[in-house]
Amino acid sequence: MRIYDYLALSKEEQWETLWNNAVYVASFRSIDCCFQLYAMDRFFIELELCTQHGSILNMGVFVHGKKMDKYTDTVYQDILGFL
Repeated sequence: MRIYDYLALSKEEQWETLWNNAVYVASFRSIDCCFQLYAMDRFFIELELCTQHGSILNMGVFVHGKKMDKYTDTVYQDILGFL
């Protein structure tokens, strides 16, 4: 599935596809929220979570760019720890 195909889905179908097909990659914690990164074919899905209420605040979809920067250290540490 390509990013445009995913974005063309209804919100319900996007959530279903995320939970059934995406692969968890990494997470990042900031002061008041947490982000989780999932990989789906050739794009990423980022969830923004409220740590106080345990709810999902936002879902973002991207291919690359600045949104990926916060995960770079975490992913590299996981890879190096795995080796």
